[in-house]
Amino acid sequence: MDSIRSRAMAAFTAAILACVLLLPGGAFAQSKPSGVYKGNGTPAALTQVVAYKGEPESGKPVTVLVFSAKSQAGSSKPPFDALFNKFGDALVVKIDPDGKVLSLDLVHSKLDSPGGSIQVFGVLKTTDFKMADGKISGHLTSGGVSKVRDQTWEVDLTFETKAP
Repeated sequence: MDSIRSRAMAAFTAAILACVLLLPGGAFAQSKPSGVYKGNGTPAALTQVVAYKGEPESGKPVTVLVFSAKSQAGSSKPPFDALFNKFGDALVVKIDPDGKVLSLDLVHSKLDSPGGSIQVFGVLKTTDFKMADGKISGHLTSGGVSKVRDQTWEVDLTFETKAP
């Protein structure tokens, strides 16, 4: 009886370990953001934010935050897939280690964006930014309604997720 129980426990442990190892890097790193993301006055229902390690810029490490309406699980390249509406409404935010926003890509069903996303620089800011103890958190804001290509957008989100 004990040998059957031991084999069953070993099989169960191996199955759980296999599942963990096969999940993409950010799969456990998601959490739900709170606040507002609007495109032309229409709110997006963002359900998660996941942080990924980005390509260094100017010799500094980069973190890519992907806020999305749909699950990013199963994607081998979530920041790229988000730009092409694979996760519904989304924000792809590149930040440096100090929390400075390097770029922002807007993906929203109410924004007219022939390529799938609109890239914006210099508008989005972070406050209360922290990257410590394996977590990354802060507040992202556009400071109210902003305009790009005669379209309006607004971001005012608070987040916390596992650091990449």
